[in-house]
Amino acid sequence: MKNIVKIASILLLALLVFLPTRSASAAGGSFDGQVIFGQSYTLKSGESMTGDLLVFGGSAVIEQGATVNGNVVVFGGSLTIDGEVTGDAAVVGGSASLGAQSHIGGNLSTVGSTLDRAEGAQVDGQIYNTATSWITNSNQQPIAPVIPNIHIDPFQPLLSVTKVFGDAVGIALLAMLLMLFLAPHADRVAHAIIAQPLTTGGLGLLTVIVAPITIVILSVTIILIPGAVIVAIALAAAAVFGWIAIGYEIGQRFTAAIHQTWHPAFSAGLGVFALTLASRALTGIPVLNCVGWLIPFLLGLAAMGAVLMTRFGTQAVTAPSDKTAITPSNPAGQ
Repeated sequence: MKNIVKIASILLLALLVFLPTRSASAAGGSFDGQVIFGQSYTLKSGESMTGDLLVFGGSAVIEQGATVNGNVVVFGGSLTIDGEVTGDAAVVGGSASLGAQSHIGGNLSTVGSTLDRAEGAQVDGQIYNTATSWITNSNQQPIAPVIPNIHIDPFQPLLSVTKVFGDAVGIALLAMLLMLFLAPHADRVAHAIIAQPLTTGGLGLLTVIVAPITIVILSVTIILIPGAVIVAIALAAAAVFGWIAIGYEIGQRFTAAIHQTWHPAFSAGLGVFALTLASRALTGIPVLNCVGWLIPFLLGLAAMGAVLMTRFGTQAVTAPSDKTAITPSNPAGQ
């Protein structure tokens, strides 16, 4: 029961991080805002921007007197706000600092991050902070948490949860990056799984059986060792891309259920994040260890088979029922 509660809490936090991006897609599917990879961004005093700001592996600074008319999300970096953010702010795997003159019109979510809030910083919505840090405001002074004198190892569960969450975030970020360029390919792979699940699963199973034998045979001959390496890399890429395609389909169905239109990158990120967490939960909960691995394994087989069948999403696959039946004409005289 405790494991289920932990998993539900993680999923809730994930939604709190990704749901602020609901306005990231405007009519026609275009993204209204800025996406920055591996660099720093500074909105200087007196400046303003309209749309969402997403920073991956860098820092974002909103100076005093600057305004972001949208949401701010930072993955694996730092966020410093001394000005105003009219929407939500979220930091995953980094740090957040709110100056005395800062103002956030929505919620503030920090996942695996530290939070430094100066006295006078204003947050109109809720603060969701999963890290142990000092939070200071005008009405309350920091209070050290009371740690009970219980002889347990608090680090092992934390490390396990952190590793699971980190793996999910990592594959979700990779999915978001790939969907900026390969969204049509992932859509074809996902459609192949839905249209012909038995065929894709069978092809994936056959690949899992034959591929190791092929790699061993190629490795026996020294001159063919590079070929064995290429085959192994291609199979690993097929497995990862197929998994991302399934997550992308889940994200697309979720956005359709809530009547929203998101950029494919955000749909893929949310879907892959939830899919990875769910699969790790099925394989990590002691009660489900015996059979919990079966569902992720079958999904992985279908994903790999679909990638190979569509040639990494370059060819479309239709269901047998979608094909037009051709009735042979009767020969003359019969």
